[in-house]
Amino acid sequence: MKYSEMDNIDQGLKFKTRSGITVETTGLTEHIESTNIYVHEVVITEGVGKGSKYLHNLDSAEGL
Repeated sequence: MKYSEMDNIDQGLKFKTRSGITVETTGLTEHIESTNIYVHEVVITEGVGKGSKYLHNLDSAEGL
């Protein structure tokens, strides 16, 4: 699935990033014009940084 081409995403989807951080989607999406991709806001659900939010290209993450 190409998340970078999706202009919206459901809230509550869980992923593990390449760096091993477990995150969950918040449902917010941002279009990056310079690269013409969509990134999705995620919140860290476990460990260091729990509760922190950031934008992530989910194409590089593994669905849980």
